[in-house]
Amino acid sequence: MSRETVKENLALPDWSADGELVAFAAGGEPEPRRLDGFYRRGPRPNAPLLVFVHGMGSNFYRSALKKAFLSAAPQLGMAVLSFNNRGAESGTEDEIFGTSLFDLDALATYARRRGHRKLVLVGHSTGCQKIVYWQSKRAHPAVYGLVLLAPGDDYAIVRRDLGRRFDQKVAWAQRQVAAGRPEAQVTGLYGRFQAERFLSLANPRATEANLFRYDGALTHYRRVRCPVLAVFGDQEEFAVIPPERMLAILRKKSRAAEFTDLLIPGADHGFHGQEEELAAFTCRWARRQTG
Repeated sequence: MSRETVKENLALPDWSADGELVAFAAGGEPEPRRLDGFYRRGPRPNAPLLVFVHGMGSNFYRSALKKAFLSAAPQLGMAVLSFNNRGAESGTEDEIFGTSLFDLDALATYARRRGHRKLVLVGHSTGCQKIVYWQSKRAHPAVYGLVLLAPGDDYAIVRRDLGRRFDQKVAWAQRQVAAGRPEAQVTGLYGRFQAERFLSLANPRATEANLFRYDGALTHYRRVRCPVLAVFGDQEEFAVIPPERMLAILRKKSRAAEFTDLLIPGADHGFHGQEEELAAFTCRWARRQTG
């Protein structure tokens, strides 16, 4: 590490927030889990709750984006919770996508125990797939809005990244699963995936692969009726088609009570350098939805 890098790191301001380290139980297969998170109270016990749902391989605290939401929500009259789902960190490798239903069921139950009757779910990256899938299946009445931060097309991304090797990788993974080796590692991707997990993204008939297939029907997305805010940066590094085109498709296919989109100039997948502005905009939008 260079002296310049050390100086830059030392120049970063400290960050802290009053709150509670929490954990709540989620049922479902293959076994029940306790999900960790960080919770900050709102200005009143029954304040609306904003919930951050992280993406692949992430967790409830890492990234300036989560910290920006943890800071902004209480300042704007909301409680906030950021929590680990089963895809946290190395859990991505063998996660069964359908178990996200159990994670979010547990979240909704926990929120009600804390006195929150109005929820806004903020998904980042694969967190978008999870909140859309859950709300399309549950139509939970406590959900007053979904926020989609960089909802990527996983199937198209995998096809693009593997190129000519895509069909070969899919065939190999299918053979491993058929032979009783679902844990076999698939190499050459942006993350670590076991064969069965890889097919959740690479099989065009799989639920996860289809949730944000922009050239597809977007069936689950179209079932969502609560207000939706969709956000991309125009420098989105996982974009297979231009971000403005993805937003246009989401707008066209939405059946939400209200649809809002935002394209942020200069922003990448993690909205680096623009986290605070995005969090403030999103929290203001969430407050409008929850009254």
